[in-house]
Amino acid sequence: MFTAQELIGKVKNLPPVPQTALKLVGLLDQPSVSNDEVVALLRCDNVLTAKLLRACNSPYFGLAEPVSSVDQAVFILGHQQILHIVLTISFGSAMVVSLPGYAGEANELWRHSLITATAGEIIADQFTNLNVEPPVAFTVGLLHDIGKLVLNQALTPDLQKEIRTRADRENLSRYEAELAVLGTNHAEVGGCLLQTWHLPEAVVEAAAHHHQPVLKPRPRLSAVTFLADRIAHQADSKPGQAKEGGLVSDEFLKVLPATPDEIADLITTVRESFEKVDHFMNLT
Repeated sequence: MFTAQELIGKVKNLPPVPQTALKLVGLLDQPSVSNDEVVALLRCDNVLTAKLLRACNSPYFGLAEPVSSVDQAVFILGHQQILHIVLTISFGSAMVVSLPGYAGEANELWRHSLITATAGEIIADQFTNLNVEPPVAFTVGLLHDIGKLVLNQALTPDLQKEIRTRADRENLSRYEAELAVLGTNHAEVGGCLLQTWHLPEAVVEAAAHHHQPVLKPRPRLSAVTFLADRIAHQADSKPGQAKEGGLVSDEFLKVLPATPDEIADLITTVRESFEKVDHFMNLT
């Protein structure tokens, strides 16, 4: 059995994350953030600034005039769109990897993370009663499975095999099999990693509980991430494989509150956003 911190300690070569990106996540957790604050932070990182400007000038955004400064980029696109670009640039290279332990191909984790981020943002926009800021929901969606990177490197082939065997033999989800074999799981490990990066408590909570969302006494950010994760899997299913019925429990729908038709509409909306997802995948 392991603790989440022990498994993180076994990993020696996780790609470094720009401090500017981490500070930007912390900044957006504050109640009111001005464009000037975002600009001042980004100006401290010349490499990230150059990549940001290159991304802003891509054909996807279709700007009439080239963007030549961070000030101009934030003014034209707004700090929510800038957050998308910065986090994509900062975390994409770390997450475009194959995950043999999860039978995942290169790009699969990153694509799912981007779809979940997009779904989270849409949910936060639609269900304003949850009091979740869309940029925060996007951020957590992008990072919710980052614990898989740790387990992919920290676990021996024998442990990976034991988890797969346990899942198959007992009809468990990968998350449940990890918990049974390791005493922890990729969600808890991911939350622990984000905590070591000093990200906001709400972001840490959402990553750590995205398979078991906190619903009482009120839904926490993990509830949005849980639903975003489920919708992302459904939206990216091959034709005929999606099973929209029973996607979440009746209890969850009452707490949200949402109807099955609204959930189905969310899945459709997320599918329609795949052009944006593909664009952001190409930024890495």
